[in-house]
Amino acid sequence: SFKVLGIKPKRTMRVVLRADEENNWNGNMVYAEKSKQSNQTHIAALESDHGSFIPIGFNIDTENELALKRLMAWKNYFEPYQIYQFNLSKGHAGADITPLKDSNILLLGLLTDSQRYFTLAHSEKDVFETVNKRELELGAAAMTSMVYLIDKYGIK
Repeated sequence: SFKVLGIKPKRTMRVVLRADEENNWNGNMVYAEKSKQSNQTHIAALESDHGSFIPIGFNIDTENELALKRLMAWKNYFEPYQIYQFNLSKGHAGADITPLKDSNILLLGLLTDSQRYFTLAHSEKDVFETVNKRELELGAAAMTSMVYLIDKYGIK
């Protein structure tokens, strides 16, 4: 974590946890609406909604050419760890963060190796006890690394 490593972020970082995206999107929409009403500025949003499996990359949704250029340059930092798919997927970095989309925000969705997704997801095995701890840690490390790069170097 940043605190353990003595890293002081330049920007405010917020973690928002929601669990109703598959039912009605209410949490996503309310968060985006409240953010807009209070004039909050988001430069990026990152979600993980492909299971807690081995990370393999990120879906990217942005109209910010500088952000895209930087992400593609940062890809080199991730490739030694087999995180190699940086997919430009305009319109779908992730359902949970889509309501935040505007022309300046960078939306990112963590991609994982989804071969076992339906073995667990939406089944009685879809409980925390079946999560592979190491794969969860790798996903957290990939997301933390991306957040660090965005904070340190910016995307604007």
